[in-house]
Amino acid sequence: MLLYLLVRLPSWFEPHWYTDEAGYATTAWMSTHGRTLYLTVWNNKPPLLFWIYDLALAGFGPSELGLHLLSTLAGVLTLVAVGKIVRENWDGRGSWPTLIVAALLIGLPLLSGDLALPENFLIAPEAWAMLFVLRALRTGPGRRQYLAATMAGGLFGLACLIQQTSLAPFLAAVVFVALQTRRRGLAAAVFMIVPGVVIGAAGLAPYVLWAGLGNVYFYLVTSYQGYTSRTLPLGATTLLPRLLAALLLAWGLVAGRRRDPRTVLLWLWLGVELFTYMLPNRAYPFHLLPSAVPLALLVGRAARPGWAKLRSRVGWATAPLVASAGVSALIWVVMFAGGLPQGDLYTVPRTVLYYPMFLGRMTGRISEGQYQSFYDLRVPAERAAANWVQAHHLQGATAIVWSADAWVYLLAPLTPVLPAPPIYKDFDWMGQQGLIQRTVEARPELIVVTNDALSSYGPIQQVLDRYYVRVESTSDGAVWLLRSDFQSVLHRPPPAA
Repeated sequence: MLLYLLVRLPSWFEPHWYTDEAGYATTAWMSTHGRTLYLTVWNNKPPLLFWIYDLALAGFGPSELGLHLLSTLAGVLTLVAVGKIVRENWDGRGSWPTLIVAALLIGLPLLSGDLALPENFLIAPEAWAMLFVLRALRTGPGRRQYLAATMAGGLFGLACLIQQTSLAPFLAAVVFVALQTRRRGLAAAVFMIVPGVVIGAAGLAPYVLWAGLGNVYFYLVTSYQGYTSRTLPLGATTLLPRLLAALLLAWGLVAGRRRDPRTVLLWLWLGVELFTYMLPNRAYPFHLLPSAVPLALLVGRAARPGWAKLRSRVGWATAPLVASAGVSALIWVVMFAGGLPQGDLYTVPRTVLYYPMFLGRMTGRISEGQYQSFYDLRVPAERAAANWVQAHHLQGATAIVWSADAWVYLLAPLTPVLPAPPIYKDFDWMGQQGLIQRTVEARPELIVVTNDALSSYGPIQQVLDRYYVRVESTSDGAVWLLRSDFQSVLHRPPPAA
């Protein structure tokens, strides 16, 4: 636990830099200030993620500290679950290597463990759910088994309300329980399914009533079709390995029935996580974070005396699942090696410099500007934009932050007029012409533009030249413009105290 907190410590001092965090935070802020999620504010994540962000915003304001304290807490809860899994199923043997590997994998920036993304939060309910799945498999049919199955299903339901991908390990665990238990296996599976469905439905029900079933279904399901189709070309080289991994998973589910469920479930868990996040063909390192927990448990099993005994029936039972995980892992290696534009292993050099930069900042050898630029060159530019808004008493002005980042909305603060805070989401769901037209119709009083976004999301320059006047810019790449008929506010006195 101390090791995990040590490697997570610098994350509490990170500047506002990560674009996905900005989008989630602004979505949460908008949805609690008069906007309706999936109707007048758009996002493709389930609502529990935004409730977590709301909690951080309520307690700490738009602060990275609040967000990263909550994701640190999720990591702590994950480590507790990992320790209990080892102690309850293997008498604590192998707990040291398991917990050390888990602390490093979920804490280091290598897999974006320093951030507050859906993957950073869902690992906790998933780990606890698997703990209760193992309890249900270990106990005989009866009240204790059904209670454990109910707890597992409820926790999986919470994980699915953080991100839809948790549905994959949930379904795999349900099928495994149904096949594994010799008596009343279907009953235990039902006790898992019902609470998961009830919790998921209860979390989504208000949004279905407010925004409509069609909108909720689009953003949580249909919107991901484009996400996948743009990066997964249809061909034998891409589809056949994925089909092979899926068939091996199905074979492993059947081959592992009525065997020692402990090791079989760990390999199933790892294989499902690797397979689910590999499917869209996007090599984002944080997509590997959920697989870090079962991987750490398997490392601990490998270090435990008696591993050679698994070469018997249990070893043969896990062979298809091991092969499936191996195929998925190989596809991951190919994606990273292929240099996909959607993501790469940029986290490796960042991890190498992460801690020296933090120590340099704490000791004063590195300036605040250098520290911010280490994360993203837009950080000092957006901070300057927020300071300018506050200096001219324009807080609350209607605005568009024309950038892949959206922290200025909360740091200033400003009033967003587009339904999706990160401009790239608006671009995906409106299209280029729709986005430009919506911008002209909304007539925001202020537009903050980063240079990298000027040519990325439609011909916005024509709109700026016609309706706006540049009032300030920075060498770091941010430009902010006021609507031509709104310039008089620059000379008005500050509001009364």
